[in-house]
Amino acid sequence: MTTEETIMNEEEWDNFQPNQVLSPDISDKLWNNIDRNTATPFNFRWIAVAASVVMVVGLSWYFIAKRTSTAAFATKKNNTAQKMMLALSDGSSVELLPNSTISYPENFDSLKREVILNGEATFTVAKDAAKPFSVYSNSVLITVLGTRFTVNASKVVLHEGEVKVNAGKNEYHLTPGDIYIFTSARIFHLEKDKDDGYVFTDYPLEVVFDQLQMIYNARIIYNKEALGNRTFIGKIDKKDSLSHILKSIALLNNFSLQKQGDTFVMNN
Repeated sequence: MTTEETIMNEEEWDNFQPNQVLSPDISDKLWNNIDRNTATPFNFRWIAVAASVVMVVGLSWYFIAKRTSTAAFATKKNNTAQKMMLALSDGSSVELLPNSTISYPENFDSLKREVILNGEATFTVAKDAAKPFSVYSNSVLITVLGTRFTVNASKVVLHEGEVKVNAGKNEYHLTPGDIYIFTSARIFHLEKDKDDGYVFTDYPLEVVFDQLQMIYNARIIYNKEALGNRTFIGKIDKKDSLSHILKSIALLNNFSLQKQGDTFVMNN
C-alpha cells in the first residue's frame, strides 16, 4: 500500500510554477474570493464554484488552499492493484480503488466535511446531521448526512441512506438502490412491483448489474465498454438465484459467465 501526503510550506508555494496558466479574468475572480475569506480557517464555497475550471487547467485545489490556511490537508493516491482503506477524522471510512486519488482535511472543521475525489471510491459516512459530508467529483457535488455510496467518473451508486447530487443547475435526490449517471443526468430507480419483484424498464446493462449487486449483496465484474448500448427489460423475482438471472442475461447477449468464488465475471 502506497500513501502520499501533499502539504506545501511557504517556500514551496513561492517556488511553485503551474504547468498551465489561468486567464486573467478567472485568476482575478479566484483571488478576490480568497481575499474575502482569509479570516476563515478554510472555506470551500469558492472552490465549489471554480472546481471544474481549476481541475481542467491542472492547478490542484490544495495548492491554493495552502495560501489561505494553516490547516493540514492530505492527498492519498492508490497506486496498488487492491482497494486502499482510509479512515477520516470524523469516523467515516473510504475504500479507495486503484488509480484513484482523494484529497481531504486531516481534521474537518466545525461546520462541514468536504473531500475531492478523482477516480472511484466507496464511502461509509459517519452520521452527523449538523455537519453535512460532501464529495466533489467530476464537476458534481454529492452531499450526504449519513450513508454508504460509491462514486466514480461516470455515476453515483447509493447503497444506504440518502444523497443529494448537484449537477450544474439541477439537483437530484437519491434513495437506496438508485443510480445517477453523469452523462445522461438521469436517475435509475430500483423499482418494485406489487408482488415485491424487481422491474427493469429498458435499463442499461451497467445499471442492471450494479443494482443486482445491491439486491444480492454480491460482486459482478463486467467490462463497461463491452456492454455498449445494451439494455434489459424484464422482471426479477428475488426467489430466483443470481446465477440463474446472470446466465439468462449472458445467453440473451451472447456473453460468457464465470463464477470465481463469490464473484461473477461477465465476458463478451
